[in-house]
Amino acid sequence: MLALHTSSTTKPRSAPQQKLKGSSQRDNVQDDEEDLIEQLNRKLSNVTLNPTTSIPDEMNITDISTMLPAFAQPLYNLLASGVYEQQLLAMVRIRKYLSLQDVLPRIDNVLALDCTHFFIAFLNMSDCPDLQYETAWVVTNIAAGTTAQTERLVEAGILTPLIHNLRVSRCVHVQTQTIWALGNISGDGPPYRDLILRSGALDVILSLIEMCEDPTVAKEQKYMILRIAVWCVSNLCRGSGRAAPEWLQVTPAFPMLRRLMYIDDTEILADTCWALCRILNGTHKMNLESVVIDRELCTRFVALLSEPHPTIQVPSLRSLINIASGPEHHTQLLIDAMAIPVLGSQELLAHRNSTIRRDALLGISNITAGTADQVREVTVQDNGNVMRRVLEILRRGDVGGEDLGEDSDSQEEGGDWRVLREAAWVVSNATSVLDLEITGHLVYRLDLLPSIAQLIDPRRSRKANYVLPAIGLTHPALLTKLLDIVFNVLRCNEHHPKEQFMKIWVNDCEGGSILLELLKLSGSGSEIRHLDNRKMVPRPLQHLRFPQNENGSSSVGAKSLSTIPPLGPSVKKRVETILENFFEFGPENEGFGPFFSERQGGSRPLHEGYGSDYQDDDQEDDLDDDDFNQKVYYSMGGSDRQTEDVDFDIDDMEERVGRMNLA
Repeated sequence: MLALHTSSTTKPRSAPQQKLKGSSQRDNVQDDEEDLIEQLNRKLSNVTLNPTTSIPDEMNITDISTMLPAFAQPLYNLLASGVYEQQLLAMVRIRKYLSLQDVLPRIDNVLALDCTHFFIAFLNMSDCPDLQYETAWVVTNIAAGTTAQTERLVEAGILTPLIHNLRVSRCVHVQTQTIWALGNISGDGPPYRDLILRSGALDVILSLIEMCEDPTVAKEQKYMILRIAVWCVSNLCRGSGRAAPEWLQVTPAFPMLRRLMYIDDTEILADTCWALCRILNGTHKMNLESVVIDRELCTRFVALLSEPHPTIQVPSLRSLINIASGPEHHTQLLIDAMAIPVLGSQELLAHRNSTIRRDALLGISNITAGTADQVREVTVQDNGNVMRRVLEILRRGDVGGEDLGEDSDSQEEGGDWRVLREAAWVVSNATSVLDLEITGHLVYRLDLLPSIAQLIDPRRSRKANYVLPAIGLTHPALLTKLLDIVFNVLRCNEHHPKEQFMKIWVNDCEGGSILLELLKLSGSGSEIRHLDNRKMVPRPLQHLRFPQNENGSSSVGAKSLSTIPPLGPSVKKRVETILENFFEFGPENEGFGPFFSERQGGSRPLHEGYGSDYQDDDQEDDLDDDDFNQKVYYSMGGSDRQTEDVDFDIDDMEERVGRMNLA
């Protein structure tokens, strides 16, 4: 029913008949596919109340695709005739014309008629539901075009009659087509979305959805209404960084959406999950009776992760991420709902799609930003199998099921570096609690430190010894997290001096040499006091050694990889922090310096800027140097990035979607 144009360069967000709004091309389809589209559209087109009188065809059009601009004047004359039958004929032809391929120039041709005032007049003709319906259909397809084309409609005042019809029309088909048009308009961004929300349209849409719960409503009609209405609600919930008044206007939809989580229609369920995901973005900042987060909700989202459809898996995963970004009792609800074994399962962490792999790790990292007991559920319980899989990603790379595209910016040796970054976040958050049982399990049983060393070691002489040599050096956002892990582990050793973490890092991993090489690559001017490579020793474990090269001198000065660019101030600050806190320089060991907790306060702040509408998820900006532990929530930022069908990204799903109603 919801047939849309699709772009040949972008992945549709759900059914093959949907299209990303603004797409200018339709996929080349075979005859059987065209028949399917026609069949789907009859579900709506058949309810059109066609006139019973015969209308003289003065335009004599044999091919509707050539109607404009060739027959612009005759078409305009029909619209301006004042004769109901002729006006209806004109709207039917415009609707069919807009349902053909190459829709964007066709929309321009229709708008060039300067006929929007006729559309408004026809929508206000309450005694002509068939004309209202055809007009709403035309408005729907125009609003599925570009933002500039939608602006032409809105600036002409099209929202007023649409919202009026939504409220007062007694024809469910007019209401449904009106909702479709409003969904396309709201998809153009916050200004139009907020205009529609402030009009109270959401309450009417929710009432229509509630009507579908009546068992006397035929199933076919029920699903027709729900597919359009729930999709429109999802669009109205779209967007993050929203001020509290606007956000509060969409939360009344939450109870209804919760009930729809058990519906047996894939398309409705997918849009329901997207709407819930958007409402749950930042929910923990508010205490609302209408937005109830409980174990039942978490359990349902966990169950939906087993769905075979990515359009359901991804928003369910994002919802769990947003819940885990809240207070610790929300995190505990996820743990009680058995989210950890599912998020850390081989099915998700080795999923063929990198978006799902990345999001599964992000969900785990939000859990490891909780209490020490919650972190143990990930690292120690079940023999540490979840953390073992996470570290395997750091050790051997992101080895998901899809083929790695040569032209992908994020896929290279080791797979998608963003997946490695999320794995690093999991470990960084887990080690930041400074719990000996947790850190000891990671270091002694899971060989954490050698895995980190291979990712950050810039020395060419060591490259052959590693599975993933120095991948972290090409991505500062990944490198900073790996250094945070090193800092956390050494700090735990400082709190528990009898442990061997420092010894493993320095002797087995040659960590001191790695840190000094990183300091050079970050452009440091020897700001650390008494910097003398040959006399640098760990504090207070002076018996540890640096590896010697063949002439007996320290190998700290080994030649680094020439292809590595300067690493930047964020990396430099982290390296200097580690060296200043855990190593001494110069001929004399002056003992311990100030602990990190005395400098920074020891708290683990929450950071919620990641993934916002104002920061591209792929952008490798320097992170806040004080944010060594973070919980993050997913908000829905857009991107111009395009991905292969096998590896869709959230941005393909989250771009505003305009659904064409095809004839």
